[in-house]
Amino acid sequence: MTFLVLRVLHVLLAAIWVGMAVFLSFFMMPAIGEAGPAGGPVMAALARRGIDRVIGAIAGLTIVSGIYLYWHFTGGFDPEVSKSHAGMAFGIGGVSGIIAGIIGGAIVGRGAQQMQSIGAQAATTADGPDKAALFQKMNALRQRVTIAAKIVVVLQTIALSLMAIGHYI
Repeated sequence: MTFLVLRVLHVLLAAIWVGMAVFLSFFMMPAIGEAGPAGGPVMAALARRGIDRVIGAIAGLTIVSGIYLYWHFTGGFDPEVSKSHAGMAFGIGGVSGIIAGIIGGAIVGRGAQQMQSIGAQAATTADGPDKAALFQKMNALRQRVTIAAKIVVVLQTIALSLMAIGHYI
């Protein structure tokens, strides 16, 4: 019963994580970029709602439950089972998911926090070259975060695809 509950939890969390990543990467971040300084309040509102903690928790729980499922599938990481087609599919998919989580936390999450900090600083800075420099720095960070978030989506897509076919190859 524990296995089935964790499998359902893993699939649901992965779906939420992928959905959030796609929405943020392809819709939210570009819209915030187009809005310019007016996007700052949206980012601040998301931060107040704890979006970084929510995504981090969802990613972490997805990864931990996936490691447990892989351990269960391979009978305790048995190398012979891991070398099977299904074992390799689940293993490569799992590694892709773990790398997505690392990039998501280290680059996307940290970059979003830095943008929030710069945005707060810009809000209290008088118009002029200093404020323009802050917005330029924030725009560069936003571009870096957007690229990293798209890489996360690609890695999640690889993981999702391999998980979907793992039992059938």
